[in-house]
Amino acid sequence: MRQRKRPGGNDGLGYYTSWDKSAGKGCIYCGKSADTREHAPSKVFLNEPFPENLPTIPACFECNNSYSADEKYVACILDVLKSKIYSNCQLCETTVTRIEKDELLKKLIEESVQVNNGRVYFDIDESRLVRILVKLARGHAGYEWDYVNFDDEQIKIRYDYLFNLSDDDLHEFNSTTVSLLWPEVGSRGLLIVEDLETGDASGIAPWNDVQENQYRYQVDNNEQGGVCAKIVIYEFLYCQIDFE
Repeated sequence: MRQRKRPGGNDGLGYYTSWDKSAGKGCIYCGKSADTREHAPSKVFLNEPFPENLPTIPACFECNNSYSADEKYVACILDVLKSKIYSNCQLCETTVTRIEKDELLKKLIEESVQVNNGRVYFDIDESRLVRILVKLARGHAGYEWDYVNFDDEQIKIRYDYLFNLSDDDLHEFNSTTVSLLWPEVGSRGLLIVEDLETGDASGIAPWNDVQENQYRYQVDNNEQGGVCAKIVIYEFLYCQIDFE
């Protein structure tokens, strides 16, 4: 997806953050003309009342709708799995409502997440999960840095569940990183901090807490000079996606 020249005197500003339907700018997923706006993250991962001023990115109508079924599947099955493993965690009301209204989804989740003799067994469709995680990462990277060339990018994805992570794993994952490779001027993704004694400046990539215990993310550079997006869903699924 080759991004077009952007308005405002800079090729790299405003493509995903300044947009209107008549501008003819491209969908972040396929590059076709975008005629809708999509929330990043999708509201399916959040509870009502939704946070104010959720980020939005341009998407074509086809892409905007093509992810809906997979997003609902991922949101519901992760919530169900977490509630089965941790007895003190209750299902979100939205999860209960979605499952009750969708018999096929209900049957699929019942078959995929089962409890036998006190042990939880699960089989999540990895292709659907990865598809949504990459989709979310593209949205965050595009919005926060506003200039990410996704053309021919190699994508590496790693994810795991809370019950598999040690305290050291969580500490490393949750650390706020200091970056030497900054996005271009005007991007949202970094806070610039200056040492008053030395005058040295560094970029700090903060965590964006979209909704407490529901969804947070961070966008930063990786060691290869590409873009790295970290996503935590329900404080249960921890994911890192690298665009290299």
